Amino acid sequence: MRKLLGILALSLGLFAGSAQASGVAKMYYGIGFTDGNVDVTNGEDKSLGTLNATVGLQLWDFVGVEIEVGAASDQTGSILSEPLVQYQAAMLRLGYRWNRAGIYLLGGQARLSIDETLNSSESGVAMGLGFNLFGNDTTSLNVHVLRLDDGAFTTASIGFQYYFGGYR
Repeated sequence: MRKLLGILALSLGLFAGSAQASGVAKMYYGIGFTDGNVDVTNGEDKSLGTLNATVGLQLWDFVGVEIEVGAASDQTGSILSEPLVQYQAAMLRLGYRWNRAGIYLLGGQARLSIDETLNSSESGVAMGLGFNLFGNDTTSLNVHVLRLDDGAFTTASIGFQYYFGGYR
């Protein structure tokens, strides 16, 4: 997984340099608050409060790469200090924008660290769907759903994203 993330980071830097020279690439970051749902080993589901952060690079209008990290817990005060779930995902982002709205699909690889009393999942495929609603040229309201490792952990997020230089 580290090798995959290293290759993705190197590729991200190379693409950023070549795409930025042509004025196409747009870097963005975001933060979201989510309701996470972990699939517990005994067949039940457990709802967890989740905080996530995103950084990405929109290479062309419809293609980008995105890295998302998050932490989840059943108690608000311990999301960052004692999380029950931590995840990292490196994904390809395919989308379409019109006017001040956009929709996108996410797909890639994820690494999970789930408390062993809940589930023993460690890594798998990351798949998601999202929607951006831009209030101005640089800031958007973001809503997305991300499913990790065939449903071992699923998030439904609402947050904000900031696009350096605007989304156009």
